[in-house]
Amino acid sequence: MKKNDDIGYLIHQIDNRIKTNIDNNFKVHDLTFSQSQVLHLLEKNGGSMSQKQLQTEMNVSHPTMVGLVQRLESNSFVTTETDKRDRRNKIVMITEEALNFKNELIRSKEELHEAMFSSFTEDEMDTLKEMLHKILDNISGRKEE
Repeated sequence: MKKNDDIGYLIHQIDNRIKTNIDNNFKVHDLTFSQSQVLHLLEKNGGSMSQKQLQTEMNVSHPTMVGLVQRLESNSFVTTETDKRDRRNKIVMITEEALNFKNELIRSKEELHEAMFSSFTEDEMDTLKEMLHKILDNISGRKEE
């Protein structure tokens, strides 16, 4: 099998290109793909989460999450405070500035989506989604329902 035909390699290359494109689009706002994921999770979860919850959801190490939160805070996209119920926890809250930026995040995602799938038919998209879900279920140890 040629290296370029290896499915794992291709998936990895697609992942890298998606992240690079998003990083390039958000560079003007000093925002990275990973930071945009934190903002998305916060927005999806009512605007605040513990740093530990974010770390678990994103499957990153504690030092990585600390760095992400610090950079977002320095750019005024989040604020943090100590959890009053458990002082060991830090609560991360999305700011109004980040919420105002949401439309640009959505537009950028839509443009990337259009570029990636412009030559696909609806049936091809359905088949692709089905196969990707199967792969994810297989490597997650879940059986198809």
